[in-house]
Amino acid sequence: MTSDDDAWDWAFSSRAEDQFAQLDDDTQQRIMDKLDEVVSSEWREPGDYLEPLTNSPFKKLRVGDYRLGCRLLDEKRLLRVESVRARDGAYTADD
Repeated sequence: MTSDDDAWDWAFSSRAEDQFAQLDDDTQQRIMDKLDEVVSSEWREPGDYLEPLTNSPFKKLRVGDYRLGCRLLDEKRLLRVESVRARDGAYTADD
C-alpha cells in the first residue's frame, strides 16, 4: 500500500493544453484515461511507460494516433505533458 506522498499526478503545459483543446472529445478522453493509468498504476512507475525521444529533452508516450512529449518532475512527482501531436506528423526519419 502506498501513501498519498507517493502518489503521482499529471498536468499539461500551456502549449500542450492548447493542442489538447483542439482534439475531439473521444480523443481527449482516451488521452486523459491513459495519463490517469500512467500515474496511478500500482505495478509500474510513470517512467516505465515513456520512451526516449530522439534529439529532445522529452520522452514520448504513445496514445493511439497521438504522441505526447512528456517530462517527469520527480521531486514534484508530476508527469508534465509538454506537447500533444498526431503521430503521422510528429515523427522524423530517425524517430
